[in-house]
Parts: sequence; structure tokens; C-alpha cells
Amino acid sequence: MLVGSLILAGGRSRRMGKPKESLPFRGGTLLGHTAEILLDCTWPVLVVARGDSQQLPPLPVETLVTHDERPDQGPLAAIATGMRFLRAHKELGDKDAVFVTGCDAPFLTADAVGWLAYQLGDQQAVVPRAMERLQPLCAVYRIDCLPAIEDLLRSGIETPRSIVEKTTARVLDEDALRRFDPELRFLRTCNTPEEYDAACHGEG
Repeated sequence: MLVGSLILAGGRSRRMGKPKESLPFRGGTLLGHTAEILLDCTWPVLVVARGDSQQLPPLPVETLVTHDERPDQGPLAAIATGMRFLRAHKELGDKDAVFVTGCDAPFLTADAVGWLAYQLGDQQAVVPRAMERLQPLCAVYRIDCLPAIEDLLRSGIETPRSIVEKTTARVLDEDALRRFDPELRFLRTCNTPEEYDAACHGEG
């Protein structure tokens, strides 16, 4: 199975109070760190940014960037933008699926991405559920989910959790997740200054 990845970096970082994608992390930035991790296990790695006015930090040279077709309309629209980009650029190869994440996953690993992709099987999506919540921004989606995503957007639905309801999706429960990662570190994100500070100190 050929897997690419989408990094959604077009959010406004309101809870953080400053652009998360440019926050310093491990000698680079949060976004750069995420791109480096994903380049070790997926290709291509596509950053979906908000628009030309958004200043992204330096990225690994192999990283691709596109701009959200519907800025500020939420992550579901950004996922659709990324899938359309990959489908339109055949020179990148025909990808079967994409791993989707935000730019604020400090403890994501190549092993976690590979493990999630392995769980896909013959389903259209594999989505973790932890703390009684679906985690759609640490999930794998087949490119053929795009028509269902477009239907959701036309219906005014903007949350990526809804993909599970419109596709054949495997939901990984917390027991399964903890067998892979007992502390669920690969699911941790940095949405607040406190979470970012903890990540910088290796906590979380």
C-alpha cells in the first residue's frame, strides 16, 4: 500500500496565542519536526497551509505545500484540499491512502504511522478513539474517501469525525491503542502554552 501524508497547518492557533507551526521544537519547529518524521515513513508529505499570506517556517526540501481551497473552514475542508492535490498530481504516484495529522503532534513517530496504516486492511479509514473521543487528525484515510468528504462539505458539515459515519471505517478503541503505546503519547497535541511547554520538556 502506498501511503502519503497530509499535515494540516492552516489553523489560527487561537488557544496557543501564536502560530503553532513556527514554535521552536528540538532544534527546529513543530511543523518542521512533523514533516521530518513523516518523510521517514510516507511520501509525499504535503502541508496544507491557509494561503499565500501565511508564513511557514523552513521545511525539509522534499516537503510539498498547497493552500486550502476553503481557508478557515476547518480541517475537513483541508483534508479534501490535500486529497484533491494528490489526485491531480499523478507525477507523485497513485497513493492508496494518506495519514492525516496537524502540525502540533510532538510525539508522533514513524512506527505509529506504520502501525496505523497496517490496521487499515480493506477498510476506507482507520481512526483511533481515545478518552472517549475520535482522533481524526491522527488517522489514515484512503483517497477514495474523497467523494464522501465532499458530500459532507456540501451538507455544511465541517468536522472530520463525520468521515467515520460516511465510510467503511475501522475505529481503534483505547485498549488496542494502549497495547501499541501504553501512554498514548503519539496522540498528544499542543493546543495551549501549557501543553507546548510540557512537550518541550519531554512530558505528556
